[in-house]
Amino acid sequence: MESLIAANIKFCFDFFQKISKDVHCKNIFFSPLSISAALGMVHLGARGDSAHQLNQVLHLNEFSQKESKQLDLCLKREEQEVHADSSLEGQKETTGSLPQQAESSKDESGLFSCCFGQLLAKLGRIKVDYTLSIANRLYEEQGFPIRPEYLDAVIEFYHTTIESVDFQKDAEKSRREINFWVESQSQGKIKDLFSKDAINSLTVLVLVNAVYFKAKWEKYFDSENTVDELFFLSENEKKSVKMMNQTGLFRIGFVEELKAQILELRYIKGKLSMIVLLPESSADNLKGLEELERSITYEKLVAWSSSENMSEKTVAVSFPKFILEDSYDLIPILQDMGITDIFDETKADLTGISPNANLYLSKAIHKTFVEVDENGTQAAAASGVVGTALSAPSWETFNANHPFLFFIRHNKTQTILFCGRICSP
Repeated sequence: MESLIAANIKFCFDFFQKISKDVHCKNIFFSPLSISAALGMVHLGARGDSAHQLNQVLHLNEFSQKESKQLDLCLKREEQEVHADSSLEGQKETTGSLPQQAESSKDESGLFSCCFGQLLAKLGRIKVDYTLSIANRLYEEQGFPIRPEYLDAVIEFYHTTIESVDFQKDAEKSRREINFWVESQSQGKIKDLFSKDAINSLTVLVLVNAVYFKAKWEKYFDSENTVDELFFLSENEKKSVKMMNQTGLFRIGFVEELKAQILELRYIKGKLSMIVLLPESSADNLKGLEELERSITYEKLVAWSSSENMSEKTVAVSFPKFILEDSYDLIPILQDMGITDIFDETKADLTGISPNANLYLSKAIHKTFVEVDENGTQAAAASGVVGTALSAPSWETFNANHPFLFFIRHNKTQTILFCGRICSP
């Protein structure tokens, strides 16, 4: 699973570079995990150049040979976990043998999908402490036959399915049906994923991808300490925001090469954390942020957030409240990254999904929602783990009153669930 995590983080930074390169002062929020899972569903049925392009962009070509030998073990673990969880409410029944489903694809695709199934299962088991809704589904035009083995694999590995709708005769009804499903999967927070006219009678295959996240802080911010303060985009451009404040024990570090602070804000029970990268304040704060964005890589983030660089100290934290809603048309972004054939009806090879050679992906939308406030994002009782005063008389200061990057991470697996940039709360 280590290669899956590394591939996901590398894809995260590649995707971030593409969406931020021409927009230097815009809030950004997306889920690399969710997009990777959605593309993984397509990759499972892609063949030829279509599969090769997905391999490259998702970094699946970097899966080592020795890890490919772990496929049988991965499949056995997945099968055991499916049987162990079969009594849980909402568990889908197995519709085929896992080894049979992956028998024809003992390669990066098989390992990738199996590992993804395990990862999604791990994340799903601990939702009692937070809400993480990853809504992935493929909608195909009626009349396109779907291979039974593909259906079996998608259900088992990605915990979703393909739905047949009538785009040709009633595109509007299909649009409403898709939007309703996404809204129900996201606690009502993600509405109108597809706007009017986004789906028409020519639509044949739609990839639906929506994510919703809510969690409580391990150490909540007292609302009485939230005050109006200035947030500085630059020396001459600033705005008033609601700034939360608290002093307590936090893991903090410093990235010398970029003159940036790194802070970990843990969510309840420590299963998830927000990792915040804050460049040093300057006359042009956006320039410092751009330098950070250009420099960040998977390997560097691992080093910066390691125990060698970060230690627990008493920190006076100032952090803005914010709500982010973001939406991306994935097709032009992914085309720019090198995934082109699956969106071209003359080149797409999705014959692993359907024997119909004319199948191609005509729409792919990614929409997200996140809210950060004093309690985290969910009003509830405090966790009870409140930082107490230490004997040391001094403390460090972490004042996020200028643009910063943040990542929401699942700590046990080191998976980045979300990536964000705050330029203007």
